Amino acid sequence: MSIRRPSLATVVLTPTALAAGAALGLWLYKRWGYSVDSEETDVPTVDAPPEAEGPEIQHAEDGEGPRFHRTYRVRIAGAEHTPEALMKRIGQDLSPYVAPEVARFEKTKGAKTVLAAGDEFMVHINAPWNGPVRVVEAEPTRFRLATLEGHMEAGQIEFRAETAPEASGETAPDDGADAGPNAASGADLVFTIESWARSRDMWVHLVYDGLGTAKSMQQAMWTYFCARVADECGGEIVGEIEVRTEREEA
Repeated sequence: MSIRRPSLATVVLTPTALAAGAALGLWLYKRWGYSVDSEETDVPTVDAPPEAEGPEIQHAEDGEGPRFHRTYRVRIAGAEHTPEALMKRIGQDLSPYVAPEVARFEKTKGAKTVLAAGDEFMVHINAPWNGPVRVVEAEPTRFRLATLEGHMEAGQIEFRAETAPEASGETAPDDGADAGPNAASGADLVFTIESWARSRDMWVHLVYDGLGTAKSMQQAMWTYFCARVADECGGEIVGEIEVRTEREEA
């Protein structure tokens, strides 16, 4: 199944539409109230991965305003899945990890239950910010998406899981049985979402960086995602969900 992407002419955002979407984001941000350790700093330049290549990709240089590097990280104790098993489950269907009040992922290219490079999604956001993305990297413990023409941002976002260093959990005793590919090792698991992006145009830049409400909505969306991953793992969040933001100085 495929859908026609909106042309640039059809996705021009008016100040009124952006204000309405920002109001929704602020309400959602206040509603969930997860315990978050958030910090933002200005940096001379953002250390970003190489730009993805391919047709219709919206590169950071196509955007407006400073580039933002944002990291959302959660440590999970008692996880029932290995990093590989967890990322496989997430890749099969992203929507269960996103609050329905905010967004829905519709796969528009690729197999329904397997994530692979070249797959595409339309992210339906309950605000005037719907946007297409493409999988540009897919490995057992991580995958990365790049924004396509019409997305509110220009850049990339990566999802990954790994065993935590100096894990707090105790390793389960070895009884000689084969635990299978989904069994946890007994170590804590760390799940991370990391993005490198600029606003697509001046209106998005105004609401994202100027007013900050779109940025708050984004933080609410991805911290919710982290919390849902912890639920999916059958474990408990250790401490707070960590959010780190680097803003490239103008």
